[in-house]
Amino acid sequence: MIGLGMGTKSTHTSPHEVIRWRVSSRSACAEHNGSKAGAKINSIDITPCATEPCPLVKGRNVSVILGFTTNKQITKASAIVHAILGGVRVPYPLQNPDGCKDSGLKCPLAAGGTYNYTSSLLVSKTYPSIKLVVEWEIKDQDGDVIWCFQVPAQVGG
Repeated sequence: MIGLGMGTKSTHTSPHEVIRWRVSSRSACAEHNGSKAGAKINSIDITPCATEPCPLVKGRNVSVILGFTTNKQITKASAIVHAILGGVRVPYPLQNPDGCKDSGLKCPLAAGGTYNYTSSLLVSKTYPSIKLVVEWEIKDQDGDVIWCFQVPAQVGG
C-alpha cells in the first residue's frame, strides 16, 4: 500500500518491472484530502518498481505514468516532488516541473476528463543509500492540489 487512501497493488513480472497501483478515489496524501481541485487517481505505474519499497538505483531514471480524472477545468499544472526523510519533506527538483509540457497533458484540461500524466526523474549517483518516501503532486493554476501520491522507496546501487 502506498500513502494514505491507496488501494491494492498488482505486480507484473515483465522485463520492465512495473507495479500498477489500483487506487481509491481519495487522495494519497492525507493533508490534501478535500482539495478544491482534487482529481480521482485511476492508476499509477512506476518503472522500475517490482517490489515495495521501490528500489531507486543510483544513476538510473524512474518513470511514472498516472491516470486521473479531473473534477474542474485546469489551465496550468505544476509538478512537485519531495523526498520524505524522518518526517521531513525535502524538495526534489524536476527537470520539467511544467505538467502541461512534455508530460502527456495538454492544457487546458476539461472538467470530468480522463488523462495520463507521464514523467521521470534521475536518481543521482551522489544520493546516499537510504530508505525514504517519495511524494509526487500536481498543483493547478490556483495552487490547489490536483492529485498527490506517496510511495516508499530505497535508494541504492
